[in-house]
Amino acid sequence: MPGQSSFLSHLAAHGDAVAVVTDGLAFGYAELVRRVEARAAGLQSRGVGSGSVVGLELADEVEHLIASLALIAVGARHVTRPTHDPAEAKQALSERVRATHVLTVDGVAARDGVPSGASGAEGIVYLKTSGTTGGMNVIAFTATQLAEQAQRHPEYASERLLRLASIEHNNSKRHRLYCALMGGTNVFRPSGEFDVAEFCARHGVTCLDISRMHASDLAAQGGIGRFDGVKLRTGGSAVPIDVRRAIEERVTPLLYVRYASTESGAIAMAGPGEHDEMESVGRPLPGVQLEIVDPDGNPLPAGETGRIRLRAPGVATGYLDGGEQTASRFRDGWFWPGDVGMLRADGSLVVQGRQDDMMILNGINIFPGEIERVLERHPAVKVAAALPLNSVVHGQIPVAAVELVEAASVTATDLQRFAREHLALRAPRRVLILPSLPRNSQGKILRREIALAFEKGRRTP
Repeated sequence: MPGQSSFLSHLAAHGDAVAVVTDGLAFGYAELVRRVEARAAGLQSRGVGSGSVVGLELADEVEHLIASLALIAVGARHVTRPTHDPAEAKQALSERVRATHVLTVDGVAARDGVPSGASGAEGIVYLKTSGTTGGMNVIAFTATQLAEQAQRHPEYASERLLRLASIEHNNSKRHRLYCALMGGTNVFRPSGEFDVAEFCARHGVTCLDISRMHASDLAAQGGIGRFDGVKLRTGGSAVPIDVRRAIEERVTPLLYVRYASTESGAIAMAGPGEHDEMESVGRPLPGVQLEIVDPDGNPLPAGETGRIRLRAPGVATGYLDGGEQTASRFRDGWFWPGDVGMLRADGSLVVQGRQDDMMILNGINIFPGEIERVLERHPAVKVAAALPLNSVVHGQIPVAAVELVEAASVTATDLQRFAREHLALRAPRRVLILPSLPRNSQGKILRREIALAFEKGRRTP
């Protein structure tokens, strides 16, 4: 596993393999190491090294990868400051990690009045994630931990990986680093609109890793035969069986659905032949020990629903400075992702929803996913998001917002009736049709904003 001293030699061991491909260039690992060494030397000449904390703000994906590898190699800690974020968000992130420097296209600049921290044994990558109350949690991963996570993806050693999301996003950055650590080829998309299938064919892409939103869009467009030999891998949010079948029938049969978390990396994966009505996310990946337990932490047998906990090499052990959830998410040597699910007799995992998202209506437990799956089976619905509204009388009332298929015509009343036919008392009490569901830059639906839209409607005379 690559610590600070052996990190570059680990990359160099991949020999003549192709490391990076774009529309305009391609180079192997020897050249990648040369560029990383040059960048590392430049960083050290500006005082960046062990003890430094760098806010990395580079939109160019190849340069971002090189800079990330160089920062790890010199033993610095770094966090991505996405170029698309507002200035106040970048500033808040820098303050949270106590950044000593900022690295942009204009070079390295020291932040005034921020001293260097304690020296570390190896480089560290910070990833940020949202807390349950909307706050920011930050996770620190050493180069060794990232390498341990990468071992769950041995396929990367021979993969040509394309991700549509920028390396400035957590998940893309993680998998770009995995690919480099395993000796695979990182293929980077061009800027602007482009034909994904044609690009994959032209550059020999073997794995297309995309968000659930992008997967749904590809399924709507169709194009079976245009992605021959390309694995389509998706995750980040639940992928309903209807969406999976549409992808298999209209895009590619080589569909992989991943269950993962920022704190742990990939946990389980469902591949071709493993997609069914229960929407399994497959068996835990090699090295991942996963259990379903009751509220007291006692393991439950196959087929019973409970809380998910796991442990594996490379999993985080807490949040930076404790964070708002460290005590509840990291305990007894396990990571608790906050999800509820069950293990089937064959060892595959079914994730039923977030423990915190579970609604209780007059004593009935309802998960948003069961409402969303039903609504998304309606031909007029492109995507749905369910959530609870607090009620003095009922405790929580399930509601849902939907985004319709283009040119579809349906009323909220029609959708409520459709949901009641399948869910009875678990059906949403209100349905809100929106032009588009609010999403963050990674395509994840922002339920807090949807809740505000419902509250606004409830206050309207």
